[in-house]
Amino acid sequence: MTTSAVSGLTVTLTAEGIALGAAKNYTLTINQATIDTTSDDSSRWGEYIVGRREWTIDIDCLYIYTDVAQKIFEEHITAEDPAEIDIVLTMPDGRTYTGVCIVTSITYTSNFEDVITASVSLQGTDALATTTS
Repeated sequence: MTTSAVSGLTVTLTAEGIALGAAKNYTLTINQATIDTTSDDSSRWGEYIVGRREWTIDIDCLYIYTDVAQKIFEEHITAEDPAEIDIVLTMPDGRTYTGVCIVTSITYTSNFEDVITASVSLQGTDALATTTS
């Protein structure tokens, strides 16, 4: 069996159509919940049906104070009425994940002998659409 690893160098993310710069990693998590339907008729095995799905994206990047996408994230989390953001995550093979999300956290980390970094967490608010090229 032949497999080929794929470099993450060409993964990109846009927020409101603006590309995020200086990203170090992205984590897209898609969860599928289950609903327990086990009863005394279940032959001692658990039985489940499909429940709701949800998705999140976690981003680690260098803090760049002029990066417009980073500013969009901060403006949305500090606004009096936080708004949803349109996100597109593009994979190296051209596959895209598109959805609407809410910024749930931003963490800035500074270290005496290192660069400042930012970690951003996004929670999807609706379906995550997938397209292939």
